[in-house]
Amino acid sequence: MKICTIPYDIIYGAPEENFSGVAHALSQVESDTDVVVLPELFTTAFIPDEKRVAALAETNKGKTVDTLRRWSQFFGFAIAGSFLATDGEGHYFNRAFFVEPLGDITFYDKRHLFPLSTEDMVYSPGRNLAPVVRFRGWNFKIIICFDLRFPVWCRNIPGDLYDVLLVPSNWPHSRNRPYKILLSARAVENQVYAIGANRSGSDPYGEYPRIDSAIYDNWGNAIHETRRNGYLYALLDHEELEQGRRKFPAFQAADKWNIEL
Repeated sequence: MKICTIPYDIIYGAPEENFSGVAHALSQVESDTDVVVLPELFTTAFIPDEKRVAALAETNKGKTVDTLRRWSQFFGFAIAGSFLATDGEGHYFNRAFFVEPLGDITFYDKRHLFPLSTEDMVYSPGRNLAPVVRFRGWNFKIIICFDLRFPVWCRNIPGDLYDVLLVPSNWPHSRNRPYKILLSARAVENQVYAIGANRSGSDPYGEYPRIDSAIYDNWGNAIHETRRNGYLYALLDHEELEQGRRKFPAFQAADKWNIEL
């Protein structure tokens, strides 16, 4: 399984410009790639103002989802990330997606909304656990940015087992050390690969150097290679993952949990 993350520099509040920019970025992805992970809120960046949110948010039948399906079909790889969504009834969500080349798409609404911004006041929290998506023989779970800080939310348990944790993010460089520690910790404690797909550029909340994304294996080792264009790639080995779980099956002894949604 070949994974790519694109540290795209999101243009604030400009979906059309971002559609063009991401389309160009995807055209440069290596052709044997299976999954591409885009940053959080890839069409808008984080919008704190409710009026602008209302003007830019889309339903699952909007242009963003339609465009993602066309991209995935055309390029032949799955695409994950998140976008600014609405239910059409005045509720707004930071909504993750995992879209497959055959058109299937899975959604997840960010549960943990960042309290140091207005995200928790303007957006609604998700009410469902992040689903497990089966794609090309692998099980994927996708969470979003601040969700990464909550280990119970990411818990890997037999019966709902996942292999790869995808984390589209807008995580400022000033907190990059915790970001990478948490990515590594989630990989080790759940015995999975963890993919941190951070944006690049800057916004009112900080700077985002291209080097701040990362990919970790189940032992907490950074395994990504960075190309000259800044894209991160990693080859994931399912047999090595299973071998590690058999050799040291720690996640099977994890405490059971019951989350109130």
